[in-house]
Amino acid sequence: MHRRAFLRRCLHAAGATAAGVLLPRAWVAAEPHPTVAGVDACPYCSMTIVDLRFAAQVVTPTGLVLHYDAIECLADHLNGHGPPPPEAAETYLADVTTSSLDGADYLTADDAVLLYHPRLRTPMGGGLAAFADAAATEAYAAQRRLQGAEVLTWAEVLARGADDPWVPDY
Repeated sequence: MHRRAFLRRCLHAAGATAAGVLLPRAWVAAEPHPTVAGVDACPYCSMTIVDLRFAAQVVTPTGLVLHYDAIECLADHLNGHGPPPPEAAETYLADVTTSSLDGADYLTADDAVLLYHPRLRTPMGGGLAAFADAAATEAYAAQRRLQGAEVLTWAEVLARGADDPWVPDY
């Protein structure tokens, strides 16, 4: 049985407030959903997502999944730049080394290691990419000769983007 069908049955059987109290968080927690290249659109910049290596997504407490075409779009949206930001229950970033143009392998944002370099070509030009570990980050930067690349955590990305958005203003 799918998670949503299970929750729907629980809500109808026990009432919405009782089910919310009785179900443990682990049972109702979502997981990353597949992003469809060329179909899903970014709620921040309204671009169609075409390169899933740099994709990101948010799952709200109600289960709504928002797909982003770039990590910098997600960071700017959560920081309140642009449209009203969503309430994020879970945040995922695509691992650039294991993802492809048409398939994303998501990591939780808090577990991801992020690389920033202004010459790194990303869909929105913010220069952010996510990796599973620091060794993969350093190897990627060395392979592409990104000297002076910065290794950041998700909290650092959000803090740096609070005043100055990651997405360049063209």
